[in-house]
Amino acid sequence: MKKRIFPICFMVVSCFLIGACKSGRPDSQEVDLTSVPLATIIQNAQEEGIIESVGMPSNWANWGASWLAMERKYGINHNDIDLSSSEELSTFEVEKNSPTKDIGDVGYSFGKIAIEKDLVQPYKASVWESIPAWAKDPQGRWVVSYTGTISLITNTKLVEDAPRQWADILDGDYKITPGDVVRGASSQMAVLSAALAFGGSLENVQPGIDFFVNLAKEGRIDPGEISEGRMAKGEVAVGLHFDFAGLSWRESIGEINPDLIVETHIPQDGAVQSGYCLIINKYAPHPYAAALAVEYMLSDEGQIDRANGFARPIRSDVKIPDEIQAKLIPDVEYQNVYTSSDIDAINKACSEISRLWEEEVIPNMK
Repeated sequence: MKKRIFPICFMVVSCFLIGACKSGRPDSQEVDLTSVPLATIIQNAQEEGIIESVGMPSNWANWGASWLAMERKYGINHNDIDLSSSEELSTFEVEKNSPTKDIGDVGYSFGKIAIEKDLVQPYKASVWESIPAWAKDPQGRWVVSYTGTISLITNTKLVEDAPRQWADILDGDYKITPGDVVRGASSQMAVLSAALAFGGSLENVQPGIDFFVNLAKEGRIDPGEISEGRMAKGEVAVGLHFDFAGLSWRESIGEINPDLIVETHIPQDGAVQSGYCLIINKYAPHPYAAALAVEYMLSDEGQIDRANGFARPIRSDVKIPDEIQAKLIPDVEYQNVYTSSDIDAINKACSEISRLWEEEVIPNMK
């Protein structure tokens, strides 16, 4: 995600006073988590004793290790419901008069939406100055915890010479699995990455669409989902997804079927890098536990947890153990990744990609 990076974010929202949280209804007086000393946050979080998250399951980006660490260190139990970014915000909004969720993990563009809907409150972790400017809301209403970069994920049993750039795909005869481009954020980022590779921009995504139109006419687009299950079954030759997904699949599939080798590369001619944002629900029933979770996720330990889950930590000042670093894609492959903090331009580009995919790519698919 600090060459040319494209962030997706984690957002953090704080909550109301304990009395309001216990009643399950918003109160006119809010907790200002930005002014509460960390020692007090820890003490109050331990008294709350639990945190309820959305979109932060144990098997995604190694969240499970962090939740377990918080339980061992602070005695805070954890529950999660795995939701999409839009579903997370909808849950915060629908439940505001009887809230049950504290914290979420959302895509970058959803940070602005959460602010517009007044669903979040600010909290700045003690390592705030270590977070790049593009990766945090100035007021602390969201903060990126880790990044993901669009990658080419190859089943080397089906494709012996794994592509390392979009141009390589043109020379192949295998199918590409982009996922749901009409609705899926990562799939749209993949098309945008291809657009950048062939001379496009946020304002001009047509080169990426043209690339996939050509593949569609050749019968080389697999319309199925891009998933670990399909990759393990040999149904995906080359999939388009974030790097941490490909690396995770390599490990999990390799344990089950050592003969199926999954190879993941960042396309060297164009790759969008995105961040995920931590957000604390404005109506969180356990605001201090939520703030402490943000604190831990951005700590050295939390950032190492993300790296151990194959995500790239947002903080560059954290020393990643050599044995973990060795499992990641080499830094050299990230030299040309693209990022933009212009959320409106990103959303507009994704909307255009969705429209053009339906109009130009799908009709040509065989």
